[in-house]
Amino acid sequence: MQWNRMILRTLFGGVLSLMLVMPVCAAIGNSLGAVTRSRNGHSLYYYKHRTFKAVFEVPGNPKMWPAVVLVLTHNIASLIGHGIRTKIILVAPGPTIHFFMAKFDAANYKKILALRKMGVRMLACHAALVAFHVHVKQLFPFVGVAYPNGVTYILKKEAQGYPYYVWP
Repeated sequence: MQWNRMILRTLFGGVLSLMLVMPVCAAIGNSLGAVTRSRNGHSLYYYKHRTFKAVFEVPGNPKMWPAVVLVLTHNIASLIGHGIRTKIILVAPGPTIHFFMAKFDAANYKKILALRKMGVRMLACHAALVAFHVHVKQLFPFVGVAYPNGVTYILKKEAQGYPYYVWP
């Protein structure tokens, strides 16, 4: 009789221990799996519960601008398609403000508008507007202004955790 109680206590203790340890093992396994997945280049797992945010500078090369708009449109559509929230800002410092003007860039208007519809915020440098004598009304209607200038605005966003990307 005593022997049966000892066996039952041992079995009960073992089962109880397993019940307590199994969720911990599962959590560790899941976290290791996440590390493996992200190590393999699957950044979608990282952004599943985070917002993808970034500040992009409009490239100064006019020949590169249409390709940049196309790449951004494709990549942002991919993020949105996977259910990832985005906060993307496109800043045009200096003479690149002309890419946000119908007078100079009517050919890319539909592509730029598509970016805007995806939630990309576009800003022209205030100092450049003043330097090039451009009025805000000459910009596309959805383009805002970065005060006091584009560089200061980019630095502020970097301090707020937005990675900054300059096209090569």
